[in-house]
Amino acid sequence: MKIEKERIIDALNGELPGIKAHDEVLGYERPTVDEVLSSEIDPRLSSVVFLIYPREDRWHFLLLKRNDYKGVHSGQVGLPGGSLEEGETEEDALIRELEEETGYLLSSNDIINKLTPLYIPPSNFIVNPFAAVIDECPEWVFDKREVNRGIEASLVDLLHPEILEEQNVFIRGGNVRLNVKSFPFGGEVVWGATAMILSECNQILSKLRT
Repeated sequence: MKIEKERIIDALNGELPGIKAHDEVLGYERPTVDEVLSSEIDPRLSSVVFLIYPREDRWHFLLLKRNDYKGVHSGQVGLPGGSLEEGETEEDALIRELEEETGYLLSSNDIINKLTPLYIPPSNFIVNPFAAVIDECPEWVFDKREVNRGIEASLVDLLHPEILEEQNVFIRGGNVRLNVKSFPFGGEVVWGATAMILSECNQILSKLRT
C-alpha cells in the first residue's frame, strides 16, 4: 500500500476521536485529564511523539523499548518523549527528548497536530501526544542508558483492522492482572497509555486504508 504524505497529513489534521479511541483498548477505568485537572491531584507533564517516516518506500513509526529499572514502566514499549523541564513548552520537551533518546533533531515545522492528552495514574503523568511526519529516514543513535532497542513499526500494520490482540497483563500500580487490548509490534506487547495513543492514531488514519 503506497500512501502519499499529503494524505497522511490531511488525516492527522482531521477530527480526533479522543477518549472513545482510548476506551477501545483500556481494560480498566482511569481518570480523564479533565477530572485530574479539576481535582487535588498535582500531575507531572510529559510529551511524546508519534513520528512517521519513510524506510524502503514504506511508512513507519518509532517505538522504544525501555531498559529495566525500578519503576512502574520498566521494560515497557512506548513512544519517544518524556517529562517537561522548567520553562519548556510541550513541543520543546518532545523535541529535546526525541533527540536525547534517538539522536534525531525534529523540526517543529514537521509537527502536524496535537493528539488527545491522557492521564497515567501509576506515574502521575499527563501525557501530551503529538503527531509528526518527516521526509527522511533517520539514522538512529539510541541512548543506551534509557533505550533497550528501537522498534520500527509499519504504518500499514497499524492500520490493519484486526491488529488488536487481547493480553493478560500485570498492572504494577494496582498490583493486579487484567485483560487488556494491545498492539503486537517487534515481538512485544504494546499496551497501556501507548496502546491508547496508537488506538487514536489507528482511527484517525483509518481513511488511508482505501
